[in-house]
Amino acid sequence: MERIFAIGDIHGCSIALNTLLNAIKPQSDDTIVVLGDVIDYGPDTKGVIEQLIDLSTRCQLIVIQGNHEQMLFDALPGGDDRRSWESCGGKTTRRCYPDRDDRELIDPDHLQFLQTNCRDYHETEEVIFVHANYFPNQPMPDQRGYTLRWEAVEPAKMAPHYSGKIVIAGHTPQTSGELLDLGFMKLIDTDVSRGGWLTALEVQNGEVIQTNLRGEVQRRMLRGSGREI
Repeated sequence: MERIFAIGDIHGCSIALNTLLNAIKPQSDDTIVVLGDVIDYGPDTKGVIEQLIDLSTRCQLIVIQGNHEQMLFDALPGGDDRRSWESCGGKTTRRCYPDRDDRELIDPDHLQFLQTNCRDYHETEEVIFVHANYFPNQPMPDQRGYTLRWEAVEPAKMAPHYSGKIVIAGHTPQTSGELLDLGFMKLIDTDVSRGGWLTALEVQNGEVIQTNLRGEVQRRMLRGSGREI
């Protein structure tokens, strides 16, 4: 049976990503949805992108654009936000690419991979995948870029999407290491770059796989994950 995994914000943590992929053991008919913010803060953005490029040849890989990818794109020549990006984790990314100047910022093939593959959201018959947030009464093609990439989740203000689909998102860090499960929405950014965990959620059965910068692995089932989505 085809498996679908969502992976939360990676933020340049290549050891955690490598450990996670070894635990998942991706197969050719699997779909892996990376929820954005694959770059910045962590020590090895270059290694992360290399792993994602390789992963794209082994399964169906879907990459959601996060606010950090947007900041990188805005920092390219012709944009005026390079200092803003660098102050928000971009400096650690630039250190991974010592041979690149202000015209390139990162390796051209890595930039092309991000620009070609990053999308605003991914939607199936049962689930919506976004980086940050959503407006509950709007179809996904009508959502604002700011909402999808930047808007933090305030649990008390959230409501189900009118479609009835479950939403899986990252962006708002859960520093406890536990996923925030609102039933109609699941947040899986567990703050790996600041000593937390990198989380993968197997969508159909609710298995949670987490790894960290020390290469440790833990597994558990999401509470109330009896029904498939």
